[in-house]
Amino acid sequence: MTMFWMGIVLAACGIFLLVYGGLLFRFSMAVGFFVLGFSLASWLFSSQTDLIRILISLVVGGVLAGVGYMLVRMVLHLAGGLLGAVLVLLVLSLLPLNMPSFLNIIIILAGAGVVGFFGNRLGDWVIILATSLAGAYAVVLGLTRMFPAAVEASAEYVASGSAYVPFTGPAFAVFVIIFVIGALAQDRIRSLRGRFVIR
Repeated sequence: MTMFWMGIVLAACGIFLLVYGGLLFRFSMAVGFFVLGFSLASWLFSSQTDLIRILISLVVGGVLAGVGYMLVRMVLHLAGGLLGAVLVLLVLSLLPLNMPSFLNIIIILAGAGVVGFFGNRLGDWVIILATSLAGAYAVVLGLTRMFPAAVEASAEYVASGSAYVPFTGPAFAVFVIIFVIGALAQDRIRSLRGRFVIR
């Protein structure tokens, strides 16, 4: 039941990112970093009881959300950091490696730092890609928590609380469809409203 509620939180955050990613980018960065902090903390503290794990995940997600919201002047770098972190998570999901959690976190932070540093060079596309990718990631991760059988997630995966996306056929198909639709919608919104960010 705990996993189900965690799934609802993640899926709701993902839908918010997909719908409002470019319109409310300050809140989108907060929600995106909340998803990242929540999923990583839930994974790192999977050995704790469900209550402790949820509390820690909410606190870590809340702190990162606050950082994402407050640093709006650096929105392109933050969007780049979010994009880099989620990209690394997806790549690690595809690799058949079983590395220690702390090493995964270091690699994810490195990816966030590198892409975040160059985020301003991508312009508005970094916001489109970051919110669409993070939104698709959150929705698929939420679905695996709520309905693991529907995406063919293994019992071991569900029990571990992994932040990786289970790239089974159904999960991968849902992820790609949601990401493409989100990116196209964000691009359409940008073309109707003009630029997202005035520099």
